[in-house]
Amino acid sequence: MALTNQFSKDMYIMFNDQIHHILDRQLKTQGRQGGLIILRLRNLGTGNVFSHTIKSGTKLEEVDMETKELQYLYKDGQGYNFMDTTTFDTVSISEDIIGDYGKLLKEGDKLLGLSNEGKVLNIKRNPSVTLEVVEAQDAVKGNTATNAMKEVTTETGLKIMVPLFIKKGDKISINTENISYTGRIN
Repeated sequence: MALTNQFSKDMYIMFNDQIHHILDRQLKTQGRQGGLIILRLRNLGTGNVFSHTIKSGTKLEEVDMETKELQYLYKDGQGYNFMDTTTFDTVSISEDIIGDYGKLLKEGDKLLGLSNEGKVLNIKRNPSVTLEVVEAQDAVKGNTATNAMKEVTTETGLKIMVPLFIKKGDKISINTENISYTGRIN
C-alpha cells in the first residue's frame, strides 16, 4: 500500500479509514493557486457515491486489490453466487456490488472479482456481453422512415431497445456500462 498523488479512474484508495473506488477524476485549474482534483468516489463498505475535492499534490494511500476469476452460478435472496475458479469455493456477492450488471449475467459467465483481505468488494465488468433474443415482435412494414426501435427480451429477462431488423434467435452485443444495444452478432 503506497501513498499516491497520481489519481486515476478505477483506482482504489483509503479515505476516512475506508476503501473507496475512484469512479471519475477531473482536474480543475485556478490560475496561480494550483489545481484542484475533483474525485467521484464510491465507498465499498456502504455503496454510497459522492464527490470530494482535494488539492493537487495531496497524497492518499492506494489499496492493492487481489483479483480472482469468478464463475456465475445462480441468484438467491442473499445475492449473486459465484464459484472461485481456483479454489472452487462459493462466493456470495450482494446486489449492491453487482448493480445493473446482474441483468446481464447468465449461468457460467466469468468475470473478475476484486477482493481485499479475502472479501470480494467489487467486480470488474466485461465491457460487452452477448445475449440471445428470446422474444421479439415482428417489424411493421412502413415503420422505417426514421431510426425506429422496438423492445425485445433477452435470455436473462432483460428488456432492451434494438433496431427493427432484430428477430427472435438473434444474438446481440450489449454495452455493459450503459446497458444499450451495440450490434448484432453473426
